[in-house]
Amino acid sequence: MRLNTVRIPFKTGESFTLIPVGDVHLGSANCDVGAFKEVLCDARDDPNTRLIFMGDQVEAIAPNDKRWHAGGVDPAIIDLAHQDRIADVYVEKLAELLAPVADKIIAYGDGNHEAAFTKHYYTSISGRVLEAIGRPDAYTGWACLTRIVFDHRTRKRSLPVRVFHSHGFQAGRLEGGKVNEVRRLLAYIEADVYCQGHSHSKWVVPQTRLETDVRFTRLVAHEVYTCHTGSFLKTLQQDHVSYAECAGYPPTSTGVVKFVLRPEEDRVRIIAVQGG
Repeated sequence: MRLNTVRIPFKTGESFTLIPVGDVHLGSANCDVGAFKEVLCDARDDPNTRLIFMGDQVEAIAPNDKRWHAGGVDPAIIDLAHQDRIADVYVEKLAELLAPVADKIIAYGDGNHEAAFTKHYYTSISGRVLEAIGRPDAYTGWACLTRIVFDHRTRKRSLPVRVFHSHGFQAGRLEGGKVNEVRRLLAYIEADVYCQGHSHSKWVVPQTRLETDVRFTRLVAHEVYTCHTGSFLKTLQQDHVSYAECAGYPPTSTGVVKFVLRPEEDRVRIIAVQGG
């Protein structure tokens, strides 16, 4: 697990939006590219938005993979003429999409699709994409604890928020098991927000902790959040067959969850926004 510190200057009254972007699966015919581009455009236009990429940014399934299905490939990303350079095309296409928001990316991790591709073809799509957009420093591997430190522009005041994020491992067809697994992280990793991908589910579940103020003079209710970060992969789509359909996975809603981070006098208030 990696440690990652990001510092953000702020002035009184400012709010920031943190978007963990999960499971894009660019290259799949079932990828909702339009919805993904909309999230990127919104982030580009908002100076106070920051992005964490949760893994499985690309489909990264080659013809010799058991999950391969010719009709499941988006020809706008990987056409027949480029079947012999799939990794190169993924890097080019994804880098083109991410270049306008390169300065908004505070962390960029791998998922099982990138990990499997690296294992079999000895190339890191994530590393190459980040090199292409000038952000190799944003690479965080599989799991990471990111500390976002808000530094006041005119006053000597710094306020931290800790975000644990990894591609995740929870799957299954019912949400209860996923909720229970991610909430177990609270027992052994200290953070304010816990983000997991992989399942393609999209939800936020809060948990209240009882703490004290820094002077140990009063009790404070501190709310932390666990979430699964959604996906841009449609499970079912007319006239396309994917491995998700063949496996009988249930439909999921595409999009992201968001967190509004609002630095105050002695803490950062966190507001969860489910959906988007």
